[in-house]
Amino acid sequence: MKLLHIDASPRTVRSVTRKLSAGFINALRLAHPHLKVTHHDVGHHPPPFISDAWVGAAFSPADQHDPAMKGVLHHSDSLTAELLACDRLLIASPMHNFTVSASLKAWIDQVVRADMTFKVTEDGVIPLLQGKKALVITARGGFVAGTDYDFQEPYLRKILGFIGITDVTFIHAEGVNNGEDARVEAMTKASGELITLAKTW
Repeated sequence: MKLLHIDASPRTVRSVTRKLSAGFINALRLAHPHLKVTHHDVGHHPPPFISDAWVGAAFSPADQHDPAMKGVLHHSDSLTAELLACDRLLIASPMHNFTVSASLKAWIDQVVRADMTFKVTEDGVIPLLQGKKALVITARGGFVAGTDYDFQEPYLRKILGFIGITDVTFIHAEGVNNGEDARVEAMTKASGELITLAKTW
């Protein structure tokens, strides 16, 4: 199994999602001893935001790319190739202002690419990533699951589905800003769910 692991938290030792995702990978290795993990820490090293030059290059035919265009797309090409090559996708990200973090959005913008992860045809959009599973581990300061304030899970389900990843599992650690006891309780609950999931995922 090839796993692409995206860490999107700006925090380090206090990061809930970093700890939960690391624990999940350790549990996953027990079920898959030959697991190969590609890790990207976009929380500490975010991809560049897309620019006018990026848009011009990304929407031009590949056989017309000059050296400048290739340079602009180099980072995006590399990130997209990793996504295409993986069997499983793990995203670990806190909720920021009811939605995804800016660093995670920057990664998404680099890998949702026409003719690479989706294709526009006369019959509509065709997703190009099939047969992959995704797990999204989140941390929320409050309790927003199932409310009108949750723009994180619906967005991620929609954008991942847009490129063909429809088998997506979400595990939320909620209420982590409600004191240390609540934080520990949320992490313990999520960790148990992740250990169970690792046996069959």
